[in-house]
Amino acid sequence: MCSKNSNRIGAFVAIAVGVAVAIVSANQARAEDRVVVERSGAEQGASVVYIPGLATPGAVYGPTVERHSDWDNHVVTLKGFGGGAQAPEALENVVEGAALDIAAYLETENLQDVVLVGHSMGAQVALLTAGAASDRVAHVMVVDSAPFLTGLMQPGATPDMMAPQADAIRQQMSNLPRDAYLGMMAQGLYVQSITTEGQAQVMSWIEGADQMAVAAATAELMSTDFAPYLADVQAPVTLLYAEFPEMAPEQIRQMFVSQYEGKVELEARGVADSRHFIMLDQPERFAEEIERVVEGD
Repeated sequence: MCSKNSNRIGAFVAIAVGVAVAIVSANQARAEDRVVVERSGAEQGASVVYIPGLATPGAVYGPTVERHSDWDNHVVTLKGFGGGAQAPEALENVVEGAALDIAAYLETENLQDVVLVGHSMGAQVALLTAGAASDRVAHVMVVDSAPFLTGLMQPGATPDMMAPQADAIRQQMSNLPRDAYLGMMAQGLYVQSITTEGQAQVMSWIEGADQMAVAAATAELMSTDFAPYLADVQAPVTLLYAEFPEMAPEQIRQMFVSQYEGKVELEARGVADSRHFIMLDQPERFAEEIERVVEGD
């Protein structure tokens, strides 16, 4: 069990991809502060907002967006995580800051009945967005994520326990020479995707992300449990999780579901033969799951 959890830690350190502060009014955040949003498709179609994970640009959702030009697609990229936008000067409160920006964007664009799709850290952003803009969000699709990512890998861990380790990792990641940093990140690629092509794609995204921004966000995710925010989430949540080949499906399911039980209206669905980037390993199943949520099939 320890070695299997170590695999998850590798995913976390590679892209976190693997003490809540009360959310302030979304009106205090502007969409240009933390995120960039690209809109495409049909404005009269279903409104779907896609939020990628740590060190990942919105391009991770490219095939799904191309498949549905009949939807009103809003693809988010957090500044500093590729896509050509520089990291913001303030690197703290990445998840909450992005959530407030997206909530403000939903209000500015007057979007209703929105489906939020979030992968890894992006799922945490989606959940906080759903709480901050509960009157605009109809459904949240969480992709291989949980409110406290460290809890997936180290049962019994608490934010206070993880704070010193998170700070140390932030300093280490920030201070490493670029080649050494990328070498460290590459060590976790095997838990990101089951294919060499998928691993190469993830590495390319990591290379395009700002090192300091990734370090800060990694430390935040290691030492923050976002579970208290779930009390504000009124929309139903669909959890799509990867059934890692190295672990029993029921064990994986319980690891994820235990963080949501009794807090949100939850449907959990496992995806076999996949690792963290389900959209790369099982693209057809991934697209079908999103369609099921968006179109109500």
